[in-house]
Amino acid sequence: MGLILACKDRGLQRDLIIYDEDDAVITPTVNDVVRVTILREGDTPKLTITSSADTANGSSLTKGATNVLRIDASDMDLDPGTYTFLFDYYDNADDGGEWKCVGHHVFVVTES
Repeated sequence: MGLILACKDRGLQRDLIIYDEDDAVITPTVNDVVRVTILREGDTPKLTITSSADTANGSSLTKGATNVLRIDASDMDLDPGTYTFLFDYYDNADDGGEWKCVGHHVFVVTES
């Protein structure tokens, strides 16, 4: 778990890496999906970004050995405060066919 600081109405870019239990880097393949969800516990998500499609405002999550999250300033119209930041991975080759949480962080939004 880590801390991510962001400013209301300002863009943000972060590199996100997926590690297996042996600390080896997992690189999602063409059929896999990575997702970031920002929410407050017990509430509906405030922002969801996937590698499948950019948001209407152009925020994106580009998958690779290093997954690059880019949040557009217009998607950062979040009330200042503390949120949960979930980084999930859907391994299409996994027979379980389910989302796996590979990162759980504290996301703090401050006034710009």
